[in-house]
Formats: sequence, C-alpha cells, structure tokens
Amino acid sequence: MTENFNILVNKLNAFKRKYYSFRLFKGLVLTIFFLLIVYTGFSAIEYLLYLSSDLRKIIFFGFLVFASLLIGQFIGIPLLKLLNVLKPIDLKSATVLIQKHFTEIEDKLLNIIELSDFKETQYSNEIVLASIDQKIKELKIFNFNDAIQFKNLKIVSIYLIISVFV
Repeated sequence: MTENFNILVNKLNAFKRKYYSFRLFKGLVLTIFFLLIVYTGFSAIEYLLYLSSDLRKIIFFGFLVFASLLIGQFIGIPLLKLLNVLKPIDLKSATVLIQKHFTEIEDKLLNIIELSDFKETQYSNEIVLASIDQKIKELKIFNFNDAIQFKNLKIVSIYLIISVFV
C-alpha cells in the first residue's frame, strides 16, 4: 500500500486507542458512581433497619458480585481491548464511529478500507491505489481523534469527586 494509506491506518489506530481510553475512563467514573450509590443505600438500610447477620451476609456478597460485574464490564473489558488482549474493533467499525461524528466524510473512509481489501486482478492495482490516494487526500483535513470528546466526562467526574469528598 501507499504511504498515505499507512498514515490513514495509523490515524485510525490512534482513534481506536483514544476510543478505548474514553470507554475505560467512562467505565471508571460509572463504576465508582454506582458503587457509591449502592454502598450508601445498603449502609442506610442497615442503619435504619438493623438487619440480621444472615441478611447482612447476603447483602455483602451481593454487593461483591455486583462490584465485580461492574468492574469487569466497565473497566476490565475496555482495558483488555485497549491492551489488545481481547480483539478490539476493526478498521471498518472504527470508520463507522468516525462517520457518525463527521457527517462530511460520508462513506469515503469506508470505501478506502474496502478498496484496500480488494485483491482481484479484474482491475489494475495502480487504478485501485490511485483511487485510494485520491480519497485519502480528501480526508487529510479531518482529525479522527476529535470524534472522541472527554469534555462531557470531565464535568461528570468533577461532580463525582465532589460527591466522594462529601
């Protein structure tokens, strides 16, 4: 493939890293939030009702199961995909996520990925490479990392930090 295509693939890989970093940070915030809510609820119930020791065991182990499921789903899976232990999204799925944010791209990015997979000898390789290069030049102005914005999560995390200290 051409140098432009390699640059595009590197940009898509950087987008995938930022996407999973975002999912990891979002999962961390959500996990802490839900665990604080459930812990506060269980503590209030125990304080108000003074439950038996068997019921407290059930609540405690239920809380542990709930916490481990939350941590596994919202922190573990994105972390393993970020580290490429689990299979991350492929390039085609990444292009769909980018196209949702940048409507100007339309399906050009997906066409580039599909053309790069095109191996038949029906068309000359030079024509396919020229088509890929032409489409890549149209997409050079886009920074794919802008599709992931941490701004909204920063506001939520500030409220979370405030509630933790209260």
